[in-house]
Amino acid sequence: MNFPLDSAADMEPEHKAQLGQMLEQMQIRDSLKMYSNLVERCFKECTEDMRSKSLSTNEEKCVTRCCEKFMHLTGRVGMRFNEFYTEMEKAAQEHLQTQQEMQGR
Repeated sequence: MNFPLDSAADMEPEHKAQLGQMLEQMQIRDSLKMYSNLVERCFKECTEDMRSKSLSTNEEKCVTRCCEKFMHLTGRVGMRFNEFYTEMEKAAQEHLQTQQEMQGR
């Protein structure tokens, strides 16, 4: 998810660029962590034994289901997070607008 840096409009360009780079690094790290968790979870859940270097048919089906389920769940959580973030942003804007109106009186 890319967070808009518009709210940091009053920041100096250098700091804004650093913030953007930091957010990008965090996103990459989180993506790698999520992938690592997926691999570990599906491996533990689906691997029956280590006698063969290839997956059995059952293991392969299990890994496919596990990955699909994980990706579906991750997508759903991402959508909910985006909805929550949008609501928070809207509430913050309304609060700021209310404060500005009260100061203008």
